[in-house]
This record gives sequence, structure tokens and C-alpha cells, in this order.
Amino acid sequence: MVFPGLDRRDSAATPGSVPGAAAAPTVLLLHAHPDDETLATGGLMARLVADGARVVLVTGTRGERGEVVPGPLKHLEGTPELAATRVFELAAAMRELGVIDHRFLGEVDARAEGLAPRSYLDSGMQWAPSGMAEAAADAPADALSLAPFDEVVADVLAVVAELRPQVIVSYDERGGYGHPDHVRMHDAAVAAVAAVAALGSVAALALVAAEAAAAVGAAVAAVPPFALPNETRIDLYTVIPDSAEAEDTDIVVPLGPYRDAKFRALAAHRTQLSVEGDEIVLSGGQRHAVSDAEVFRLYAGSEDSEPGHPAAESP
Repeated sequence: MVFPGLDRRDSAATPGSVPGAAAAPTVLLLHAHPDDETLATGGLMARLVADGARVVLVTGTRGERGEVVPGPLKHLEGTPELAATRVFELAAAMRELGVIDHRFLGEVDARAEGLAPRSYLDSGMQWAPSGMAEAAADAPADALSLAPFDEVVADVLAVVAELRPQVIVSYDERGGYGHPDHVRMHDAAVAAVAAVAALGSVAALALVAAEAAAAVGAAVAAVPPFALPNETRIDLYTVIPDSAEAEDTDIVVPLGPYRDAKFRALAAHRTQLSVEGDEIVLSGGQRHAVSDAEVFRLYAGSEDSEPGHPAAESP
């Protein structure tokens, strides 16, 4: 398996499963907008599916404020139809990657018990003087980055309680390039893993998620993250940007035989990018070569839970 933690099958067992039966290892990916998952983790997702893992994608928003590439779909930019189109594009991309379980945060299957379903909206972004992205000045009131953090965490915990994943994958602490929705999903991932640590059991999360925001916030604040026994630990891996300095313990996942699947999934996101050879072209005309590998790093603090996670380059 790609990640060492996927060898740990116990936390994936679900209520009612056959005693002693080996459950498929589960990986939960937390992304912010449609297309983020393919750009950052498309090869990983296809590889995990081929390896027999259960792969579940939770997307925070529908990318309502995304810019649209020049061409026949440009008229969708800034309209309500863009969100519906991006939902369709995401479904097409998931088919190319073989992922059959995708959810939007706040919907019934990714919502804390007792809370009415909701949609988290794209916060939009603007470039800060630092060169990093920041929230748009006119971010809507229902934006993901402005939603109560404890509510976002409670929704993530509801999914974690159901799936009992061994591994969660999300962005690094900067959200890659600073987009506030990326940062919010990273922070929610960290808080969810910390809540598991606080409770000592993934099964107990169902109770916490149902009791709503204040209880979740207290649980997260009560203990250091990742102070978790091995049998209930969830490993958090973050996406490492191409520009980041490599570390010996990074998990390098070559696209290899999954390269074509990733490119087909990229092409499905027609409003957001164009595929030209080995490059993608974004709405502003920026060209980016698609790397031959995706790189992930065990989140700082997780190492203390299980020393000796080896560096790996998955064949």
C-alpha cells in the first residue's frame, strides 16, 4: 500500500462486519473545490482504487466563484449555473479515477447528526502582498472560510465516524498557495485527527458529532493532537507542492500507469483548465507542466504516534 498506515485494518471495521474479516483500508481525502482533487491527488486516488482501498472524497464547496477558461463555457463565470456544471465535471473526473464515493461537505452524508443540511460556498480569493492567496473581500456569508470552524469540524467528524479511515489526505498548513478554503479544509483535517486523539476511539466520534460545535471545540482543545493509541490512530498526510524542499520521509507516488487516468480526469474539469500535451492551461493563461509524481508528507506531530515511518517511493 502507498501509506504505511494502511496496513492497520482495525479502525476500518464497521458495525455489523463479519468478525475476523479483513476490511478494505480506507483513505479519506478532504479537498476544497472541484478540480483540486485531480490536480493534487488524482494519481494517488487512481492508485489507491487499483490497490483495493476504499477511497472517499469530500469536497468543501462547489467552486461557485471559480474563474472559467476562455471558450464556450466562459459565460458560466459568475452565474449559478457554474456550480452545477462543476458538480457534473467532478462526477466525470471521479469516474475516470475509479472513485465511487464522493460527497460534498454539509450534505446529508457529510453532515453532523442533528444539523440541517447546508452548502458551504466558495470563498473566492485575492492575491495578498505576500504573494499568497487570501479570502476575497466580498466572500459570501455562507463561505466555507467564514463558517463556524467547529461546525466544519463536526461535519468532517461525522464522515470520519462513519468511515473509520486509517489515513486522511489534505493540503499542507498553507493550503498549497494560501487559498482560504484550502486552509480551512487542512485545519479541519488536523482538528478531526486531534478529536479522535482526545476521545481515544473513532467510534466515540458519532456522539461528539451529534452534540454539535461547542463539544467538538472543547474536545479538540483538550489534548495535544495525535496523542492516540496505535489501534485508533488516524494518520494525516498533506500534499507537498512541487516547489517545496523534499524530505527523506516524503511519500512519492509516481503517476506511472495511472498517468492517463489523471489526464482524463483533468480534462473533465473543462471550465477550469485545458489539457495541452503534458501541460495544463488555467483560466488566466498560466501553463503548468503536470509532474510525474505526487508527493505527500506525514503531518508534523504524527511521527510521535508511531516512530519509524519509512520514506517510500511507491512503484
